[in-house]
Amino acid sequence: MSGLLAGLLLGPSSALAEPVDIALSNDVPAGKKPTLTLTAKETIATVTLDVERLEDHKAFHYVGGPLRPATKKEFAVGDGKSGHAHWKGTLVIKGAWGERSNELTFESTVGGGGVAPKVTYDRAHLDLDRGVLQFQVSRPITTAKLTVLTDDGKSVEQTAGVAGSAPGRWLSISWKPTPVPVVRLELEVSTDGGDTTKVRLVPWSVSISHEEVIFASGQASIDARETPKLEASYDKIIAAVDKVRKLEPTLEVRVYVAGHTDTVGNSDDNRKLSQARARAIASWFQERGLPMPLYFAGFGEDQPKVKTADSVDEARNRRADYVVGVEEPAFGRGKFVVLR
Repeated sequence: MSGLLAGLLLGPSSALAEPVDIALSNDVPAGKKPTLTLTAKETIATVTLDVERLEDHKAFHYVGGPLRPATKKEFAVGDGKSGHAHWKGTLVIKGAWGERSNELTFESTVGGGGVAPKVTYDRAHLDLDRGVLQFQVSRPITTAKLTVLTDDGKSVEQTAGVAGSAPGRWLSISWKPTPVPVVRLELEVSTDGGDTTKVRLVPWSVSISHEEVIFASGQASIDARETPKLEASYDKIIAAVDKVRKLEPTLEVRVYVAGHTDTVGNSDDNRKLSQARARAIASWFQERGLPMPLYFAGFGEDQPKVKTADSVDEARNRRADYVVGVEEPAFGRGKFVVLR
């Protein structure tokens, strides 16, 4: 059955899909009624619709026809009462082939009912590299507007019509990605009835480029000769945070240090060593007075920068990542431990 919009559920009979297509418009402005539109795929003698509004058990009866192939019949359902309603009923179609009947249920909202759509999203459905945000809504919407602000102070807007926005379905809106870090996303969704919801997302994060600290083989203590590298990294972290806080003064920023190793040695030992080295670096930043929470994690040889065979001495894999952001880096979600 094509043309079926959010909110309409048919009973078990599949025969109804043959003579007609059905479309439901169930989120309408004040003064309008939800509409059920039938498009004949073959000659229809009569169409009978009986529905009941479950909130007050008020019944409505409609009859239409005949319909020639490709012609439409629109039923304006109910009495235009404002608010959200649940409907249950029966649709009977008669033709030369006999009579076909199906039960149907759907919901409707007239004039928004004073209920703005709720918007939900999770980080797994945001792809900053591709410039795509996916989200869910509690009610059908007609438009979505996205404003993307980057940490150079520039913004871009994208507005899209949203079709088939059934509750629980992931909807997408995209923008042209930029190499400049995204500070925040502002999403505004609107229903056909004029109800609007705005949400603000702050996924900002920056990877701090730095010169790697060199540790003695198998050790996790920082040699005094390595501190200039950490001083330079400290200054870059402060600069990055100062820059973004000009746009988001109350931004709660954290620093994440992730340790990695090459494939030489036992993998469990490498993971413990990388954890100890990440903790040592985070501790140095804390003692230096970095004014934000610090987290650390060790990934050993599990996330090589350069893929190698086992027992390969690869300097590029002996590294640490310094990430400044408002949430855990995607590559290590659930792995970081706060430094006490």
